[in-house]
Amino acid sequence: MDSNLLKDILHSYHIRITDTRLQVLDVLLHSKSALCHHEIAAALKQYQIDKVTIYRTLDVFEKKELIHKIATKDRNWQYAIRLKKGKPTEADHAHAHFVCNRCGRIFCLPVAGYNQQPDEDMINGFRIMEKELRFHGLCPDCASSSKPKNRNDE
Repeated sequence: MDSNLLKDILHSYHIRITDTRLQVLDVLLHSKSALCHHEIAAALKQYQIDKVTIYRTLDVFEKKELIHKIATKDRNWQYAIRLKKGKPTEADHAHAHFVCNRCGRIFCLPVAGYNQQPDEDMINGFRIMEKELRFHGLCPDCASSSKPKNRNDE
């Protein structure tokens, strides 16, 4: 992706520009699904960036709300850029997560009319920070193939 566009995105989120941050952002922007730390590190293997630096970069991106973390069923995290129409968007943009039962990839999907709220009597004292809506099934790649896929094969 164009280096100037990546710099503009980091600048708009008030994130200091470094080579590592540009590279991690580029990987996340080019991914069609959420990525775990290992997948991000593998994509950046040629740059020889240590794991801790990648974790710190992801932490900064999350604190600045450029990305969000998605918990997997095996208690790991995957990271996805907050996008709307191909561009980074605000943190409160409603979306759902689609988890492929075959390959395990997680996709962010826009949703219409998702404004369910808990009963007012039940939330007294609670401060809701975010909502999650999760769908499970087969992604387009797995649905069109009879051969089981594994995300490690990609």
